[in-house]
Amino acid sequence: MGPYLIATGIKVAGDNALGWRLASVVCGVLTVVALFLWTYLLLRDYWLAVTAACLTLFNGFLYVMSRTAMLDVFVFMFTIWAVLVFTMAVELEVSQGARRGLILASGLLFGLGAACKWNAVDTLAGVLAVASVGLCCGKYIALQNPTLRRSAENLRTIGFPTLALALIVVPALSYGITFVPVFHAMHTPLSLGTLVRMHSLMFTLTKAAPGIPTQYAPWYSWPLRLSPIREFSFLLGNPVVMWGGLLALAVCGGRLLKYIALPEGMVVCLYAANLLQWAVTPLKVPNYYYYYSAAMLLGIAIAVALDYPTRQRIFGVRPSLVVVLAASVVFLYCYPRMAYLEAPWDCMFGCWN
Repeated sequence: MGPYLIATGIKVAGDNALGWRLASVVCGVLTVVALFLWTYLLLRDYWLAVTAACLTLFNGFLYVMSRTAMLDVFVFMFTIWAVLVFTMAVELEVSQGARRGLILASGLLFGLGAACKWNAVDTLAGVLAVASVGLCCGKYIALQNPTLRRSAENLRTIGFPTLALALIVVPALSYGITFVPVFHAMHTPLSLGTLVRMHSLMFTLTKAAPGIPTQYAPWYSWPLRLSPIREFSFLLGNPVVMWGGLLALAVCGGRLLKYIALPEGMVVCLYAANLLQWAVTPLKVPNYYYYYSAAMLLGIAIAVALDYPTRQRIFGVRPSLVVVLAASVVFLYCYPRMAYLEAPWDCMFGCWN
């Protein structure tokens, strides 16, 4: 629905810059909350969850995107909450009814995310892959890694019919329902034929969109980018999080080669889905800010990589604290430019371009 409203210029009640920016900021806050809760649910370590939240907060992507009211902020907020609710259904000790209710709620959130931007389907595909592996290979996985026995049993309790309903049918229904206000605004009767034509138009407009040449960057260059997008609030991912996150993903991938684990598996799978989608998405000019969804997962990847049994300290300091301090220093250095502070505050820590 989001792409259609923008492409056709339909105005809805409350469509104003201040309202969009306020909603975007709220979505940014909810994103940090969801990532904190998801990390804690995966690792059961409060300080590692705080680490993931802080690294997300100090990531330049979150600050800039939450202020500019781009659709990516809305879609990621819905999808990360959907992932959190799915993980709750798999990990928490709740009644069977509550577990199935959580799965259905996850599907509802995925549908709302797709209504903002179709890219939510990629995260949904990642969750479907995790659920399918757990459902089909649960017994083998539980033998290889006993800590996953509970998750495998919970997936079997939910069952394939409920999973299919929750992660395929419910997202499609919640996505379709969001078009009802659009039909009302267009004074057009709701019909399947009109809905299909609208999607055909959206797909055509998306393929033909010229993009913003000054913000162009090949998708494979996003993870290692060092130069900011000056025309877009000096957008640049925090190198501590961006590069540290890539190293953390490598650590997580190495662990997966030795044994299957839910935290490592979900982080690697969702990051790959959110990045590699742009290798096949038919766009003329991919923009750097499309990396937002994948970049938001790197803080969690670092926290997961730091979750090892011995939890050794460096000179009595937790390694996670060292990473957070480094990320905060880089963020403060970049902040004056990203916030467009007036002189002399714009270069209080030195000018960068």
